[in-house]
Amino acid sequence: MSHPQPYAATDPGSAHAPFAIVACRMCGSVPAAPVTFRGHQGFVIVMRFLSQQGPFCRDCGLATFRAMTARTLVQGWYGWASFLITPITVLVNLVKRGKVAYLGAPQPNPYGPSRPPMNPGPRLLQRPTALIGLAIPLVLVALIVLAVSRGS
Repeated sequence: MSHPQPYAATDPGSAHAPFAIVACRMCGSVPAAPVTFRGHQGFVIVMRFLSQQGPFCRDCGLATFRAMTARTLVQGWYGWASFLITPITVLVNLVKRGKVAYLGAPQPNPYGPSRPPMNPGPRLLQRPTALIGLAIPLVLVALIVLAVSRGS
């Protein structure tokens, strides 16, 4: 069976033209939703913006959301602008998470190749990386307050 475009298939019981099936870009399962998860890495002088674009099934989307957000929480705080961009990036990802979190369980795509979905792993706040990342701004603020209080 040939596929004229990504995620397109022909219904074998229909004489109609091909219809689009949105399948996960990672595993090929359905249903899937188009969503882009963002990441941010702050460096002292420069910063880097990251993204992973879907469509994702529920499990692959949650795995991508959790990995990118946990890394952002650890790597995103190091710079003046990054100190503001990181929480915005995390909040945007939290909103976009809903697009995949409420999808049904991933099923093999009947019209194309698929493999088992990614393991979403532990929830975001159960990951040591995310907990360390949440502690970083608190420690930085405490150090700034300590430095200011000693200087006055």
